[in-house]
Amino acid sequence: MKNNKSMFSTQMLVEAGIMVALSQVLGLFPLYQMPQGGDVSLSMLPIMVFAIRWGLAPGILVGVVYGVVSYIIKPYFYHPIQVLLDYPLPSAMIGIAGLSFSKDKNSYLGYIPSILIAYSLKFLMHFLSGLVFFPPETGSAAKYSFIYNITYIGPEIIIFLVVFALLWKPMGKYLRRQY
Repeated sequence: MKNNKSMFSTQMLVEAGIMVALSQVLGLFPLYQMPQGGDVSLSMLPIMVFAIRWGLAPGILVGVVYGVVSYIIKPYFYHPIQVLLDYPLPSAMIGIAGLSFSKDKNSYLGYIPSILIAYSLKFLMHFLSGLVFFPPETGSAAKYSFIYNITYIGPEIIIFLVVFALLWKPMGKYLRRQY
């Protein structure tokens, strides 16, 4: 098999499409749904796996594609900036996990900082959207947005880390086998 070092190989594009589709399917089965948007699900797992496998730029790009597809499937439009903050930008932040290759690529623990950074940036995008576009009728917009978003992103991070740890060994060869 020819080793293709181009940025977007056929293998990468096929995997990107599969991961976006798989993310959409996993998003159909939330573990918990928030009343005004957002849920706890494993929908980010395939995007993060793709980012770890292929790197930062492809991971961010696939995250953006996932966000756009999510908006097309289930749009909620309030303002153009809100659409960016709630759809492509948060899922693009998950692509930050592409930075997670440490010196020891066999260690799950080497990926935890990047996973936490990726989810923190995803949280930040949703927090900013809530702060600017969905303030409460009374009280602090920052406090409301923080509490609302951490209520579902916090548990999602914990569930993701547990699932990722369980899948680490079976997925290990896949994550390290780049074309």
